[in-house]
Amino acid sequence: MLFPSRIFLFLFAPFTICGFWLIKKKRMRLLWLAVMSYIFYGYWDWRFSSLLIIVTLANYFAGLFIYRSNRKSRRTWLIVALIVNMGMLGFFKYFMLLASSSNSMLGLFGATPLFPNWQIVLPIGISFFTFQAMSYSVDVYRGDVEPTEDFIEFAAYIALFPQLIAGPIVRYREIRKKLRNLPFRLTSANFNLGLFYFTLGLVKKMLIADRIAYFIDPMFADYGSLSSIQSWAAILGFSLQLYFDFAGYSLMAIGLGHLLGLEFPQNFNSPYKAVSISDFWRRWHMTLSRWLKDYLYIPLGGRNNRTVALAVTMLLGGLWHGAAWTFLIWGAYHAVLLELHHHMKKFNWVPRNFALAKAGTFLVVTIGWVFFRPETFDASFTILRKMFDVPGIITQLNTSTSVPTSLWFYIGVAIFWAAFLPNAVELVRVKNVEPKPWWGIGLGFLAALCVLHLSESGPFLYFQF
Repeated sequence: MLFPSRIFLFLFAPFTICGFWLIKKKRMRLLWLAVMSYIFYGYWDWRFSSLLIIVTLANYFAGLFIYRSNRKSRRTWLIVALIVNMGMLGFFKYFMLLASSSNSMLGLFGATPLFPNWQIVLPIGISFFTFQAMSYSVDVYRGDVEPTEDFIEFAAYIALFPQLIAGPIVRYREIRKKLRNLPFRLTSANFNLGLFYFTLGLVKKMLIADRIAYFIDPMFADYGSLSSIQSWAAILGFSLQLYFDFAGYSLMAIGLGHLLGLEFPQNFNSPYKAVSISDFWRRWHMTLSRWLKDYLYIPLGGRNNRTVALAVTMLLGGLWHGAAWTFLIWGAYHAVLLELHHHMKKFNWVPRNFALAKAGTFLVVTIGWVFFRPETFDASFTILRKMFDVPGIITQLNTSTSVPTSLWFYIGVAIFWAAFLPNAVELVRVKNVEPKPWWGIGLGFLAALCVLHLSESGPFLYFQF
């Protein structure tokens, strides 16, 4: 079920939110939230709801057994929980990649393929809810949080529909108090914030990201015929499409959380205002970045083993985004950038001009997306070669490049919004700006525009992860 769909906007969301506030008993409200979240997930394919049940049961009991056991048994139960989570994620997401790669290697030596040619459907959002569940088991093992004995509360936490499919990745310790002390009425502040965040997220997705996608999707499909200027337009467009698509979803999730009396962590903090690659990763997909830092980078040694820990973290972070070797290259690219930045800082070889630093960071990040959007190495390297065909670019500056003016317009609007305007969460949580009643006129107009374009909206890009 998509947020920008009639069934969600006019049926599921109003029914679920109203039902939640009409129910007065805490456990019944959590049960309602869990059941409706399962309906939300099962609307895509009810069979995969069983995966949510398995993850919930495994981590709920693992948390209790870890808490109540001695040191040796605690480690055993943690390993069991990790095997369940990583085993499911590995099978559904990476089995086909490893199988096809192994069969190809065997074919080079004339050997018979070892693995069957299965076509495994990737369950939507599996990377998000397995990572969220793992954070719970690891935090209990570390003693950072006490496990809950309320199964309904835990089931609601794992399956929370606003952030179930594409985050933010919410840790139990961040939301435990809210789940245990649910407010009994929807305050005007939460109502206003919820609508403000949700509508703004809808605008980012439908009026910016989807408009850009309309132009660049055919360009990537026919990448071999792109000119140098068109290649830059396609990658630049995707860089902005991805941000507005994913940041839009995160903002909608935060808005829905407020409409339920919950507060989710910020997931994007104007990443295209970053002045360095490390600053970019502090601003981009923040809940995943923190997850990788706390549960992978630091356990691998952190600053005491920086190069190895950074390389492993970014390579696995790249593969987290998709079962393709191009994502591994994308992760390696960012690992190299981060390592270079570390050494450049030591010698004070970093730009002191903020505008130059922001432009340079945006440029290197945008170039990196060439390994993220195309589906094959051939496509990635073909587009990359054309992007740096300097004679071709100079020649095309004086000729028609077949880049639609409308695409340049949307790119310009997106760059201005991303690089110069404060983001919504910053306005509310940092600058303490409260949505004003008259804002409703503008938001209502934008919401109406989005509703008119509902039939043209595509799936969120991060659903595939």
